[in-house]
Amino acid sequence: MEFLDFCNAIQEIVEKNNNTYGSSDKSLILLSELDKIIKSKKGNKSLCMTQATILFEGFYRHLGSELLKKDFQVLRAKRWEHHFGTPTITFLLSYKTQIDQTTKLFDEKTLEAELPIELPWSISKMDGFSIDLDNNIVTDPKSVTCIEAPSSRESTGIFTKTHNPFGGFTTTPCDPVSQRFIEHAALSAKQGGKVLEIGAAFGAATLEAISKGATVFCNDIEPENLAVVRQRFLETTEEASESLTGDSSKLILVPGELPNELIGLPEKHFDAILICRVLHFFTGSKIEESLALLAKLLAPKGKIYIVCETPFLRNWQRFIPEFNRRVEENEEWPGEITEPAKYESSGRANSLPKFVHWITKEVLERSLIKAGFSVEHSEYINRSGQFPDDLLLPEYGKESIGAIGMM
Repeated sequence: MEFLDFCNAIQEIVEKNNNTYGSSDKSLILLSELDKIIKSKKGNKSLCMTQATILFEGFYRHLGSELLKKDFQVLRAKRWEHHFGTPTITFLLSYKTQIDQTTKLFDEKTLEAELPIELPWSISKMDGFSIDLDNNIVTDPKSVTCIEAPSSRESTGIFTKTHNPFGGFTTTPCDPVSQRFIEHAALSAKQGGKVLEIGAAFGAATLEAISKGATVFCNDIEPENLAVVRQRFLETTEEASESLTGDSSKLILVPGELPNELIGLPEKHFDAILICRVLHFFTGSKIEESLALLAKLLAPKGKIYIVCETPFLRNWQRFIPEFNRRVEENEEWPGEITEPAKYESSGRANSLPKFVHWITKEVLERSLIKAGFSVEHSEYINRSGQFPDDLLLPEYGKESIGAIGMM
């Protein structure tokens, strides 16, 4: 997307929103600062585009659930159409501080009449940076290597903390459904196919699939997690460590939140999709929206591999009676919890988001069928030896639910 086209699109969306719902001081500041970048005589076009993109990204993150954000998500996907509709991790990591500062600035209840002298989006540094001509930005390819990775790889039976502050724990792809995805990825690679992992964390399944010859699009909401995937990938290849986008021919890194930030991914493109230990952080409606999008991304006869947590975990024992009551009353999403601290008993509630959603076999199968999948396989997973012992309820042996759906 060209610089002026991007700026004009932002202006048109904001002005349309202002005409419909009334102007806000913050949206007017966005337009004013964007206009200054357009009129700036300094720097080259890539630098101006970088400034405008930092400003846009910071303002976008400030937005809540209003319609303006929906329009911005569509524009964001178009802005990054050369990168599958999402920003590159090199852009997000190169300017993480500036984007965070921009968001914080717009988050303030009242903006001062005069903005700070040093505006976070007014970057001018070029030394040591590279121009990504496809995406029309200036980035620091070395930014990927600056993220701290765990000193050791994931171990089965242990939860490893990720860079995601809420619910950010990962382990090895030790469940049978993830392993079947990896096998599918290996077979797909022989026909030149591609696969996708959603919410990959540090990429244990992605990297195992690549080791078997697969080409993997690897997604996570946290670009820092994807930087770790990239670092680990480089340990196994002779490829040059610097990349303008962070991507390679075998590993394509796609940061963003499912579903709305991934609407730019190519449709009917993937032979298999893995989404492991992600959907239980989504509301029921968001699960339906996500499965609808993923159905569009799968190639004909493609398969989706899903693993979710159930209520049948020791640290959620206090919730099981409430869950059973909801099931008896035929609630559509009986596993939704808006107050995790009310039920969680192992001390992990502080590391969880404000919402969790424990899912059963019946709920997952119903959701797959509603999204147009046929259920090829569905089973509870006994996590003995796979999860920390203090999470296990031996009398149940069904701490997770795994399913495979086919289009």
